[in-house]
Amino acid sequence: MLCVLGLALLAMAAADLRRINDSAEQNTQTQLRLLHDILHDEFSAIVRSFDEATLQLSDNIEVNNSVNIHKRLELLKSALPAMETIVARDSVGNILGQTGVDRDLINTKADFTPNARLLHNERLVSFSHTFNDSRQLVLVVNYQVKDSQGEMLGVIQGRFNARYLERKIASLQLSEHVHSGLAFKDGTVLLVQPELMKIVGKRLPYFESRQTPADQTQAASNLIEHGLFKDHYFASLSLANSDQLNTPIPLYLITWADAAPMKAQWREQTIGLFLGYLAFCILAVLMVKASMTYQVQQVLAKEKAKADQQFNDERFQLATESAGIGVWEYNIQDKFIRWDSAMRKIYGVKDEQELVSYKEWLSYVLPEDVNKLGTVLLEASKNQDTFQFNFNIRRASDGRIRHIQARAKTHRNAKGIPFRMIGVNVDVTVQRQFEDALREAEARFRSSFEWAAIGMAMLDFKGQFLQVNKALSEILGYSEEELLGFSFDAITHPQDTMQHTHLVRDVLKGRRHNYQLEKRYIHKEGHVVWVHLSVSAVRNDKGRVIYFISQIQDISERKRNEATLIEREHFLRTLSECLPGLVSYWSTDLRCHFANRNHEKWSSIPADKMRGQHMRKVLGEELFIHDHHYVLGVLKGEKQRFERRKPLPSGGYADMLVHLIPDVLYGKVEGFFSISTNITDFKAQQRELERINHVLTERTQQAEAASKAKGAFLANMSHEIRTPMNAIMGLLQLLEDTDLQAKQRDYLSKIGSAADVLLNVLNDILDISRVEANKLELSHNRFLLDQVLSKATDLFAYRAEEKAIQLYCTKDANCPVSLKGDRLRLAQILNNLLSNALKFTEKGRIHLQVQSVADGKQLQFSVKDSGIGMNKEQCEALFQPFSQVDDSSSRRYGGAGLGLSICKNLVELMGGQIWVESTPGVGTTFHFTVNCVEPEFKIRAEDQQALKLQTLTAPADTGPAVPPMLNKRVLVVDDHKLNRMVASEMLKKWGAQVHLAENGKEAVQACVSERYDMVLMDLQMPEMDGYEATARILEELGNAAPPIVAVTASASEQDRMDILNAGMCEHVIKPFKKETLIRILLDIQGQQSTKSL
Repeated sequence: MLCVLGLALLAMAAADLRRINDSAEQNTQTQLRLLHDILHDEFSAIVRSFDEATLQLSDNIEVNNSVNIHKRLELLKSALPAMETIVARDSVGNILGQTGVDRDLINTKADFTPNARLLHNERLVSFSHTFNDSRQLVLVVNYQVKDSQGEMLGVIQGRFNARYLERKIASLQLSEHVHSGLAFKDGTVLLVQPELMKIVGKRLPYFESRQTPADQTQAASNLIEHGLFKDHYFASLSLANSDQLNTPIPLYLITWADAAPMKAQWREQTIGLFLGYLAFCILAVLMVKASMTYQVQQVLAKEKAKADQQFNDERFQLATESAGIGVWEYNIQDKFIRWDSAMRKIYGVKDEQELVSYKEWLSYVLPEDVNKLGTVLLEASKNQDTFQFNFNIRRASDGRIRHIQARAKTHRNAKGIPFRMIGVNVDVTVQRQFEDALREAEARFRSSFEWAAIGMAMLDFKGQFLQVNKALSEILGYSEEELLGFSFDAITHPQDTMQHTHLVRDVLKGRRHNYQLEKRYIHKEGHVVWVHLSVSAVRNDKGRVIYFISQIQDISERKRNEATLIEREHFLRTLSECLPGLVSYWSTDLRCHFANRNHEKWSSIPADKMRGQHMRKVLGEELFIHDHHYVLGVLKGEKQRFERRKPLPSGGYADMLVHLIPDVLYGKVEGFFSISTNITDFKAQQRELERINHVLTERTQQAEAASKAKGAFLANMSHEIRTPMNAIMGLLQLLEDTDLQAKQRDYLSKIGSAADVLLNVLNDILDISRVEANKLELSHNRFLLDQVLSKATDLFAYRAEEKAIQLYCTKDANCPVSLKGDRLRLAQILNNLLSNALKFTEKGRIHLQVQSVADGKQLQFSVKDSGIGMNKEQCEALFQPFSQVDDSSSRRYGGAGLGLSICKNLVELMGGQIWVESTPGVGTTFHFTVNCVEPEFKIRAEDQQALKLQTLTAPADTGPAVPPMLNKRVLVVDDHKLNRMVASEMLKKWGAQVHLAENGKEAVQACVSERYDMVLMDLQMPEMDGYEATARILEELGNAAPPIVAVTASASEQDRMDILNAGMCEHVIKPFKKETLIRILLDIQGQQSTKSL
């Protein structure tokens, strides 16, 4: 019988194995067919849609209509959820339209290879696949677009949405043990569901053994060696394996069933079955030995005992489950523990798990308790019968840590050997947590009580101290032990005892639960301690007061500060009442906190009633709106200062100057002060000053306008005078070169001297005009001091010799050789002073002295004569424009009275000063200093030596040389006929060929039509002035333009710069002498020679 049973078990196991294999194969085929049916329809829709699209797009692609192409592609994509992106290309691969930016698709090369197997109306070209850098599948279908003749127009590329295909395949999964996917015809796995990344992108050997994968299932034994499959059943099916889908799609559906879990389960069941069979055989042999009669009796007794035991077990189980007590029984021999349902609930295991091994039980115990638990059980098995222990476990269901309290009893056999332990487990986690929380709360209370920064005390309902902390001892000066012998009345100030007693009585009677007050305690040393007392009552469940908790804060310092603040406020109020202005303090909510009594004179609200009033009410709506901007500024911490017109209660207005000062404490604005001062009288004075300033401004403007008009008049008169003077002096110079009698030549010389005097007067008048207009300018050029001194003395040597006056010059040895400044203006000052000295000296000597002063930073010039001298009043009248010593001198000595005024302004422009020393009948000495030797004006020693050498080796002045003007073509341009004649005669005398022009327009025409070696250009002319004519000539001729010399009546530095900037090479000031014109012509000739080299 046992053998038959064994054979039956073997047959059953074999049948189960075949069933597992058949099930795996069936699942594989079923999954494959289901996928094929669904995806076949999907790909059929794609083929039809692409066929229709290529027909619709052929015309648009042929004419390159990008708008319609884009619309068609968008419609095609919206109809095909399996497509991620679609691109249309022309026949050379250029993109004509796309539904989105897809770099992977754009970089995929289109396939234009013709396929002979396709008919002319079949457009599917090929499929391609790759994986991008992110290991994402890029599966692309290429469709040809042909015209009606079958000629290729382009290609439509569509990228499949890999995620869509994965979700589609995943939604069709029949079992968690079956994998499905998509492979290319070369065996490359494109995607798999559920995901199995280790084979995605690999080529399966299953495909390598066949040109075309067969639609059949086989055990994947030839794949195991690649580490891909084990106990799997594999199958594949082409998507194009259908009469309805004749397009050659190189994609295959693959499925495989994982039979490993079912085989593992089968092995476990088979082993268990045979172990059970073995145990059964052993039990059968043992049962044969028993008596059949005894078996019958035992069966009846067992039935009764089983019923009783079941009844008791149910009662016990009900009791333990209700109490949350788990019962366990540990078999020491086989190391297994039987758990009831309460135990399983405590440990969080499944209800059907009644038996647990000792090792598994220890896996639930926290590692730190395992050794301790083993020791307890070992000691209990040796020496104890009943024992208890505590330990911690991690519950299997949720991983939470539970605290277990265990009690157990050891059962021994007749020989005293333990064979079983029975015990209970109680989950005491909640109780443990409650105890921990209680201990923690008690510790927090004790810590906060003992180490609180304020005084803490616990008192009974009679007011006796039960417990005090260190802070209270420090406040009162008593030790903790001393305070425990007192009641609160014993240390309370007598005047505060009654109030405190009433409050305690109210709490005891239930009229209040707590109270607060400020009171005084008596310190151990006898002084008063102010405290803020906060008392709460603790009651029992019947509502009776058990004890009081008091918090005592020492506020003595605050009380002292409050007293000081009151005194200070009284002081400030007294001070503010003495101030003439309005003083107030406002909080950030614009409420008045303080106002002095002066407000009563200016406001309808008394000062004592302004407290608490809003600023809007105090000021009124109009003034509040006016001040609101400034109030916002002071609330930001910024001081404000402004004026306001305040209406008076008696009528009228007062002008007030208001200061808003922020009150900043610890970086925060707490409020602000307002200080207002009556400035009505000041504003009236200010308005009067403004009126006077307005009048002065108008008069100043009138004076400036008059000065400008005078300057313009003088400049115009300069031009009008210099122009005829140029003709007069020019004709005189021409006459000098003719044959004249001695008397005629004397007359001519006197006429020239008179013209020079007239020209000097004109120059002085113009200089005074420039000084008054602040337009007198100085140049800064390097020059030799000896040259200026020698020219000044040489100029007046002849006149001094005529009057038998000794004229000499001395210079200190430490004076510099060269200076830097305005040489001509320095010479003008010296000439003026020497001229005055000669004018007012009839005999004796004139001494020009130069010395270095101010540590070598200045030069001091002195002109000392032995003339008529002056008194003090006459000296004080000097240096003023148009002033002379007296009228008699004006008639006797002549002069316009401008020279010394001009000298004073020139000296001051040079950074110096001028003064005079004079004694009537003895003589006069004029001194002046100039800053011509500052560091930046000094030159190197070698430059000084070179300048000295240049002075020593310079040839003697033998008169002006004649410029080489032979056959030189010169154009003279001037609107004044006499000036044209003078210039023409001078130039012809020197051999030049002269042509004339009356204005700038004629000059431009002449220069364009003929070549000239030089042009003398007047600046002020009708029709076209000299500046415009010069610009036209330079524009027309460029580098071929002749050198242009300006002839002008203006001699300012700005005019010189304007002339040079206009492109002219030099200028001549009217009236000019022939020596000046010769020097300029020689300079230009030298420049032309240098350029030719």
